[in-house]
Amino acid sequence: MSNSNKRLKYAKHHAETVYVGEYIDLKKVQEGIRHYVYLNRDHPLVIRVLKEQYVVLTKFGAVTFWNVSQRLRKEFLKEIIPFVKNKKTNYPYDEETKVFIGGEVEKITFDTVYLTKLEPSEIKIISYVLSQSVALERYEDEIEANLSEIGVIVENLKSTGRAMLNERGLLKQIGNVLSVKQTAVAHLSLFDKPEEVWESPGLESLYNRMNFEYELQDRFDILDEKIKYLSDISQMLMNFLAEKRNAFLETIIILLFVVDLGLWFLPPFPEVLTYIRSLF
Repeated sequence: MSNSNKRLKYAKHHAETVYVGEYIDLKKVQEGIRHYVYLNRDHPLVIRVLKEQYVVLTKFGAVTFWNVSQRLRKEFLKEIIPFVKNKKTNYPYDEETKVFIGGEVEKITFDTVYLTKLEPSEIKIISYVLSQSVALERYEDEIEANLSEIGVIVENLKSTGRAMLNERGLLKQIGNVLSVKQTAVAHLSLFDKPEEVWESPGLESLYNRMNFEYELQDRFDILDEKIKYLSDISQMLMNFLAEKRNAFLETIIILLFVVDLGLWFLPPFPEVLTYIRSLF
C-alpha cells in the first residue's frame, strides 16, 4: 500500500466468528427475538444490535460479531441458545479479521480487509466466508478423528486379518462414521456462494478473493474426498461383518449336519442306555 494510503484515516472494524452448534433455526430466531433490528430476512441473517455493532447468523451454526463487546456477546448467545441444534458450551473453532474502511484501494489478506465502503451486503459476504471457514474446520476435525479410528481397524485387518473389535464395536464405529458423513453432507450443501454475489460483480469479487485467502475450495475438495473414503471404508466394514456372519452360519450348519449324521448311525437311545448299564 502506498505512503499516501498509509496516511489516510481508516474506520476500523473487528469481526470475529465463533461456532456455536450444528444448526441455527433462523426463522425461529426472528420469531423469538424481536428487540433487535434485522437488516434482512434471508441467509445469512444480519442483525444490528447497537449502533455500528452487528451480528451475522448462518444456518450451519456459525455466528459473526462485528465490534460487539464480550458482555453483549454472552447475552446474545444466551438468547439464541434455544434455537441452536447440538450446541456446546464452547467449541474451539473461531476466525477473526480486521476490516478497514476508507481510501481508494481495496485489499484482502488472510486477516485484514481494506474496503472503500462497508454496507450490510459487505458485512454479509465477509461474515459468510468467515463462517464457512469455521464450519469447515469443525468438519475437518471430526472427519480426521474418524479417519484415525478407522485407520486402526484397517491396520489390524492388514496385519492380523482381524478387526480386533467385536461385532458391536464394529457396528458402533460404522455408526459414528455414517453420522459424521450425514451431518457433513447435509450442511456442506450450504457452502455455496450467497445469492448476492450473482447480482453484484463487486460482491462477487469480494467473495472470491476472501474464498481464495481462506482456501475454502481446496479445503472443501479435500474434505469431500475424505468423506468418500470414509464411505468406502464403512461399506467395506459392513461387508466384512456380513461375511463373518455368513461364515458363522455356515459353521453352525456344518456342525448340525455332523451331529445329525452321528445320530443317524447311533442305535436308539434305550439300547445305548442298556449297553452302558451292562458295562457296570
